Amino acid sequence: MGYPARKSKTKAKTNTEHEIIHGTIQRVRFHNQANGYCVISIDTGNESTGLITAVGYMPSIREGDEFNFKGYWTNNPKYGKQFVFEEYELLLPQSRQGIIRYLSTLAYGVGKVKAAKIVDVLGEDCITKLKENPEALNSVPDITLEQAEEIITKLNENTVLAELSSMICRQGVSPGLAARIYNQYGPESIDVVKNNPYVLSDDMYRVGFITADRIAQAMGVDPDSPYRVEAALEFILKNATKEGHCYLPPQELIIAVKKVLGKGCAVGVDEIKAANRGLVRKEKTVFDTDAAGKGCIYLKSMYDTEIKLAERVRELLEQKVEVKGDIDKMVELAQKVIGMEYAPEQKEAIKTVLSNPLSIISGGPGTGKSTVTNGILINYQELYPDNYIYLAAPTGRAAKRMAEVTGQEAKTIHRLLEYHPEIGFRVNKMNPLNGPGLLIVDEFSMTDIELSANLFDGIPNNMQVVLVGDVDQLPSVGPGNVLRDLIESGVVPSVRLKYNYRQANGSKIAEYANTINMGIVPPLASNNLENNDVESIFIDDVSEVAQKVLNEVQKALDNGYGLMDFQVLTPIHRGPAGVGVLNEAIQNLINPAAPGKKEYKQFKEVFRVGDKVMVVKNDYNKGVFNGDIGIVSDIGNSRDSKDNRDSKNNDDGNDGPGVYVKFESSRPVFFPAEDTGILTLAYAGTVHKSQGNEFPLVIVVCVRSHYIMLQRNLLYTAITRAKEKLVLVCQEDVKGSAVEVAVKNDKIKERFSRLKERLCKLL
Repeated sequence: MGYPARKSKTKAKTNTEHEIIHGTIQRVRFHNQANGYCVISIDTGNESTGLITAVGYMPSIREGDEFNFKGYWTNNPKYGKQFVFEEYELLLPQSRQGIIRYLSTLAYGVGKVKAAKIVDVLGEDCITKLKENPEALNSVPDITLEQAEEIITKLNENTVLAELSSMICRQGVSPGLAARIYNQYGPESIDVVKNNPYVLSDDMYRVGFITADRIAQAMGVDPDSPYRVEAALEFILKNATKEGHCYLPPQELIIAVKKVLGKGCAVGVDEIKAANRGLVRKEKTVFDTDAAGKGCIYLKSMYDTEIKLAERVRELLEQKVEVKGDIDKMVELAQKVIGMEYAPEQKEAIKTVLSNPLSIISGGPGTGKSTVTNGILINYQELYPDNYIYLAAPTGRAAKRMAEVTGQEAKTIHRLLEYHPEIGFRVNKMNPLNGPGLLIVDEFSMTDIELSANLFDGIPNNMQVVLVGDVDQLPSVGPGNVLRDLIESGVVPSVRLKYNYRQANGSKIAEYANTINMGIVPPLASNNLENNDVESIFIDDVSEVAQKVLNEVQKALDNGYGLMDFQVLTPIHRGPAGVGVLNEAIQNLINPAAPGKKEYKQFKEVFRVGDKVMVVKNDYNKGVFNGDIGIVSDIGNSRDSKDNRDSKNNDDGNDGPGVYVKFESSRPVFFPAEDTGILTLAYAGTVHKSQGNEFPLVIVVCVRSHYIMLQRNLLYTAITRAKEKLVLVCQEDVKGSAVEVAVKNDKIKERFSRLKERLCKLL
């Protein structure tokens, strides 16, 4: 029975000659349940050497189990001599005591006494006998039917897991994946993987084409296999949605598929087209043509989503709105309540909203979108006091800010639609929101086409809908460019607010944003004494970025800014001016390691109590969403932590190590080891991740090495995150400034979407 481990990540520093060691695990010193990495003490039976330390990857470990380990010796600078194992084989126990110990771990209520009875009745070859004839357990006294079934089930599971691991783990595949595959397919796991390992990327969460392809290589699957081509094609289309596309033109798809298949693959254009025809027959992809007759290849789900959203927009726009009373008098009423006079464009916006079933208000920061929103609410409540009112935004922070501005409850779109991870959105076409009423959605530029389609699906026809956003910001992280498409289609009544009230009040941040948006490079001043809400820090070389940022962070702390009051923004993750380097540097400044301070190591990051962290992927079970920011409040086992009694998920059954995070207006949320991958340090972050958030102080990094990301809308989005103070860490040399490069680059990366085309055709 063997479980070959995956290739170790540890490089040998001394003797790399491989050898096989036989021994028993005496102690598990460390085991990361998320990736299988372990540090164990092994008894080889050699009294002269004593216990040896071994490191490697195993999906599950039990002290007392006997193995053959294949690997090499290395000298770790910190921990000394270690045996790094790359493969291992779990040996069935041969001695009576070993067999009893093994059987006593298989079923609840079967301890060493009952296990001994099994050996007494069936003999020391009882494990083999039970595999061949499970009913042999019926002859053993005191073993209940439930215990017998559990013993046989566990024996079979161990057998399948052993063979499965032997099949898949030699190509760098995580050993823990074998257990996940078994949980998905049960006793059929081996047949499923042998027949077509690429189904794993369809059926299993967090198993993509790359992992499935490694397994296929280990299985000896032909590189030109149609299964492989189909899987690669799906993989490219799924990746395209992550880059904002709803579909890909055939030629781009073919080039991308060839690249992912590799040079050693002989697959050509005809085979790729044949693979897509196969996927079309399986209803996994759709081939369509646009208005110009050009081909478009969609994932079926994305095709359906685009059509569904266009249809729902059409249905809403066809509804009639009968306004009660005089709209002009309503606007006057709102002015009296608010205590200010609206500008002509603001009055137009309110009238447009009250007169139409669906409308859009767009504008940059400081143009009065919030003031208009409040006017709409005052008027609507006066006109329709008994109607429902809903306020929503894509993120928790945006919803919180909306509630603060309006004084009314605002929810995330997911909460509004009552999302449940197992059943989806409870609010949908068959169970829409209560109407008649008004729905206002803020920061709508962040909403991708999938969430937009689900939102519109849950809106009844007797609901007036207002979409509010800044079309000049970066588009949604997910697929589509919904707000821009709705506006540019011309079918949705829209008002753009242009006058900037913050700029009129002397805000240099607003002036910079407005100037940049017009394609004009703002005057960069290192010391603006009259208006000190904008400051520029000039550097010659990118290597200076980290220290300049640290200086500004320290200055912010000295001036009373808290962790949640400032944010460092940079366009990319890697490099000396990237998120990774800056987060580590700021963490070491603000929250360095110290004796007694709890830490949790994850991949290349270390979390400490007091660290600022961000969620990078929605977890609906925990109620946390992409972009949520919190503070690490504790680190430890879920049952032992001081935060356990207050945690939102303290009954999740996790007894292992993990991280507690305190979010705004929330009890601590526990992230066990397998879920900490959705957390990252958040002292510095990308501009994309900052959308929907505002901070009193924002430090923006803009250097020439980020050339591919130096775009006008990206710089505009970064600058408009600052409410009180903006610091630009800007590279400037004989070639000019990085800010100038960004401002002049107004080429918005094309997103392949046909929503605008479909809306124009339908209406």
